[in-house]
Amino acid sequence: MFALAPPADFSRASSRGAVGRAAIALASGLIALAVVLAAGPARAEDKTAAKEHYTHARSLYDLGHFAEAAQEFEAAYELKNDPAFLYDLAQSYRQAGNPERALHFYRTYLRYVPKPANRAEIDQRIAALEQQLAQKGGSTEPPPPPVTPPPATTTPPPGPTTTAPPPAFPPPALPPPVAPEPPPVASPPPVGPATPTVDRGRTLRIAGIATAGVGAFMVLVGLIEYGRAKSASDEVNTEAVTGMPFDPSVEHRGQSAQTAEAWFLTLGLLAGAGGAALWYFGHQRRAEPEATTYRVSAAPVIAPGGGGAWLRLRF
Repeated sequence: MFALAPPADFSRASSRGAVGRAAIALASGLIALAVVLAAGPARAEDKTAAKEHYTHARSLYDLGHFAEAAQEFEAAYELKNDPAFLYDLAQSYRQAGNPERALHFYRTYLRYVPKPANRAEIDQRIAALEQQLAQKGGSTEPPPPPVTPPPATTTPPPGPTTTAPPPAFPPPALPPPVAPEPPPVASPPPVGPATPTVDRGRTLRIAGIATAGVGAFMVLVGLIEYGRAKSASDEVNTEAVTGMPFDPSVEHRGQSAQTAEAWFLTLGLLAGAGGAALWYFGHQRRAEPEATTYRVSAAPVIAPGGGGAWLRLRF
């Protein structure tokens, strides 16, 4: 004798689905925040390196090594586009006896800063460099052309409207309408085994594994930042013991690494916990009857000032 299968508990499946979707949204937010935070230490390192090149260049300039100072100023400008570096480059090349490069950087500096406080002095030096190059028979660079606004676009007058030519062949005749078939008579469901089940938690388990992998990667980055912070701390302590002058850039690098370490370790642990939760709910839904169908899709988003990710759920 066969027994009827008990009705499925769809309310419990819906509540578990809502919790799973909330966990997926939390994991995606953590991934987007990690991408944004990863770009912060790189920009801080560029500023620190530019400051080190600038300090070295000033020392070389004071010692009279003007050609080497110009190279250091160029390295600083590549890392940080500060127009003040262009003026320092012009001064260094002028002192090094390279009038062509000095004239180029004076003009480039005025292109970015057209009204500096020492404009008259710069104009006198440009005139003297041009005269020096003319006496040597060198070619001077022409001044940059004035920037003219683009001409206003005008909308052409509307032309005569043209109609599409008739088709070369007449459209085929539509078939006669067919009378709809009568609906089939519903037959009582057979008495037998329960409704077949499908694996409804596969997507959640895959998302959980991916989120846990991202969390492990962030924990690894946090450990690397911990090593950088510890290295900077040891360097500061060594300088204090040996009596060397204090370098604020080392302290700044250590503080930046310590902040990144805290963020990455925290986000990594949260992502790991979210991945475990996703995998658990996916495991629970592995043998539930088919109730609702949804799709999860995600993709990274990269912008000039940062990055992130978007998540879409379709029911």
